[in-house]
Amino acid sequence: MREEIEVSNHLVRNLDRISPENSIFYCKSGKKAFLSLGQGNFREWLETFLPNTRIILEPKIIGSIIGIQYINGELNKAINKNSQDITESIRSLKNIPKSIPIKNRIEIKGVLYDYKTTSTKNNRTDFIEIQNFKSHSKRLKFCAFQICHCNINHFQSLQELKHLNFEIPQTQFTNFISDIEIYLQCWREGKLFKSYPTSGLVLKINSRRLQKYLEENNLSINWAYAIN
Repeated sequence: MREEIEVSNHLVRNLDRISPENSIFYCKSGKKAFLSLGQGNFREWLETFLPNTRIILEPKIIGSIIGIQYINGELNKAINKNSQDITESIRSLKNIPKSIPIKNRIEIKGVLYDYKTTSTKNNRTDFIEIQNFKSHSKRLKFCAFQICHCNINHFQSLQELKHLNFEIPQTQFTNFISDIEIYLQCWREGKLFKSYPTSGLVLKINSRRLQKYLEENNLSINWAYAIN
């Protein structure tokens, strides 16, 4: 219990106040709420950083990106990528906490996926966008991968999400481009992140300070990169 309180306090101290213009929950319905990941030549992207920059590798899970907002510790709202309200449908999913021990407003992003499908690029089954999740709730899980407006590094934020009883993705760490090539080959051979339906890997800068320096532009997230 004491450890949970300390974890919660650490998270609260590092949460920014969320202004309306920065919140993903203030987009008009039909407008995309989430920026895309960078894509292209990941080697060129990595060469812009110092050699010892810590990179976190996560599975690029085939699914639907959603955002969940908690206010006063209670699940207040959930939206899909088009800013449509899916709150009531999300409440039916068992692995999404309906309440958390954080009174501050907190916004979380993650992916909704069919956990009974574990196909990859070599045998790909695309996730079907489901408008009413209730009839499919036994097949769906939510994997949280980001706390928005938070000033802790990426790995720490994943641990905070885990303490709040969210499922988080499996991860690998590296500082070397050569390691990424190895991990990518392992994924292609079906040896990495095989618990999820995946279409590649996501490389993320761990340092929150460096993330803020790069920050998002109008088209993509500069501190995260998708490869396959």
